[in-house]
Amino acid sequence: MALVNHAKKEINAKIVYYGPAGSGKSTALSYIFSRIKPSLRGDLKSVPAGADNLLLFDFSPFETPLPNGYRFRLHVYTLTGIVTNPATWKMTLKGTDGIIIMVNPAAEQAAENCESVSQLRDFLSAYGVGLHETPAVLQLNSFTQGDTPDKMVPIAAALDLSTLVTCHSNSACGEGLLEALAVLSRQVIDRVNAKEQTDRAEKPDLSIAPTAPNTPITSASTTLAGSEKSSIVQLSIDTPLVTLLSEDLNVEGTTLKIPLEIQNGTIRNSFVVTVSISVALAS
Repeated sequence: MALVNHAKKEINAKIVYYGPAGSGKSTALSYIFSRIKPSLRGDLKSVPAGADNLLLFDFSPFETPLPNGYRFRLHVYTLTGIVTNPATWKMTLKGTDGIIIMVNPAAEQAAENCESVSQLRDFLSAYGVGLHETPAVLQLNSFTQGDTPDKMVPIAAALDLSTLVTCHSNSACGEGLLEALAVLSRQVIDRVNAKEQTDRAEKPDLSIAPTAPNTPITSASTTLAGSEKSSIVQLSIDTPLVTLLSEDLNVEGTTLKIPLEIQNGTIRNSFVVTVSISVALAS
């Protein structure tokens, strides 16, 4: 689950690009990294992970803090090339908040795609999580100019991923790579919102307004270099409602008693504020 730090006003979410070797994961991360303003991103790092290689970077989709001062940051990971140790994928997926499943839609890749998705389900199951419980996007990534997305429905069905949003991308020109990330980011934000709604009685109230299912995420400030639209999420912290229960205040000598009710979400508390008044006489 995304980490929400109310004290520091930070939201950090982890996204993993998952798929078999040759599906375009490294190409996707490199392209997305190149399209983000340098001031909003960390370094693109290649880190040894045992015998395998981990590619990662982090970035903020917003140039300025959100209206209530919160900052949102995405941490993006993938493993490159042929993964020699499946346990490395399992560790990379630990604590993930969203997954982009990248597959090559070529017919000769069908068996490899099925095996990869089956392993993904096993990895998540080891953490007590089902694929259907995790924000995820199926991305069919072609490498040929002019390829069409007419294979999207049968491939999704063959992988038993028909319930996921399916996007088409083309690594030859970068088409669709940013759009798929925007779709997944919206799903992650909606999940954070749902979790915060559940916890609002126990934590400071952070409310993230969900976006409409088919509405692109847009931002007041452009965060991606070029003409692509970036995203906005409306966050707002509800102000507790304070109500004076009675206009007849109880005054006893120099003591004033004020009956109040404070409502925070669905929680209401009634109490009396006692104020002692003292007057200092000038000498």
